Amino acid sequence: MKIAIPVINTDIQKTSIAASLSVLGSLCIYDTIKNEGRWMKTMDLAPNMGELLPALEKECVSTIITRQLQPMALKVLVNKGFEVFKADGNRLEDNIQLYNLNELAHFDMEAAMQFATICGGECDDCKTDCETTPN
Repeated sequence: MKIAIPVINTDIQKTSIAASLSVLGSLCIYDTIKNEGRWMKTMDLAPNMGELLPALEKECVSTIITRQLQPMALKVLVNKGFEVFKADGNRLEDNIQLYNLNELAHFDMEAAMQFATICGGECDDCKTDCETTPN
């Protein structure tokens, strides 16, 4: 099984969990069978958020661990069959260990609602390729 975890970057802070999934961020794709991670810029996996979920599915990712998630993003991920867990702190290794011990909490709608007002209703951080174009 593979887990996607947003991280600060692919270099110095690759073991620090980022605030949330972002097309401009980085990911660790952790393989629980091989006990190894692979780091990449999210844009190397998918050029926009609309293509990220299919790309994660293609990578055989079934689980996401994140610190923050907007309610609509949680709904989309769960409806697509991903298991989503709320990170405990920002240390990658600790969260993988907690996941392996079944000690991470599922990310629920109540937790997601804590972040619902962060963006103020703006979608700049969550853009997809579905933006309208002038006629």
